[in-house]
Amino acid sequence: MKRFLLPLILVLTGCNEIPATNKQREFKKPVLRYLNEVLIKKDFGAGDGSVVRWVESPEVVLMEGSQEHRKLLNGVVDELNGALKGTPMRLRSADRLTGSRLVEVFMVPQSRFGEVGKKCGFNPPPNQHGFVWVKWNTKKKYIYRATVLVAVDRLKADMLKHVLLEEMTQALGPLGDTTVTPDSVMYEKGRDHGKAPVLGEWDCRMLDLLYGHLKPGDGWSEVEAAFSRFWDK
Repeated sequence: MKRFLLPLILVLTGCNEIPATNKQREFKKPVLRYLNEVLIKKDFGAGDGSVVRWVESPEVVLMEGSQEHRKLLNGVVDELNGALKGTPMRLRSADRLTGSRLVEVFMVPQSRFGEVGKKCGFNPPPNQHGFVWVKWNTKKKYIYRATVLVAVDRLKADMLKHVLLEEMTQALGPLGDTTVTPDSVMYEKGRDHGKAPVLGEWDCRMLDLLYGHLKPGDGWSEVEAAFSRFWDK
């Protein structure tokens, strides 16, 4: 009889753990899919399946826009810095560029996107309400410049803030949209481009993970490992 006791205990213990394990896995699945979509998959190929981000804090300069737009941008910068408070990253609003690391923001009519893009070295797709373009070191995967365009003539106040927040968030490195949660400012599914007025809980945790526990060039295995260790901390 004794020779069967240990296998029996192991089988019963295993059976008791299966529901908890499955439940844990079911919780992880959508979060991991979200992280994969925003950090690894990219809207325009930045980073070749790797994490891209800044290694030093950039200045944020409103290149074109009104005083009301400046107030809105300052509020967005404050919100992003709130999500980044546990990391070394800090966005710094400036009236003009004083260093080499820059997020330049153009809050202009949509008809001027092409003109601004040409001046900054890229060709934005047509009919966009917002767009972000980043320049990064292709070997070391760090961002050193970003350009944000927001079509002020196509957006009402609430959506103006949403689009600016989305593009500014993506200028930090999470360049992919997500289909997982409409609470994210980067949500897009079919014709639904999202309307979240503030960073979602996952957005905040993702930025903390990105700038607190990941480095440029990290791949999916490093993202999974960081998620397991730090997501709920």
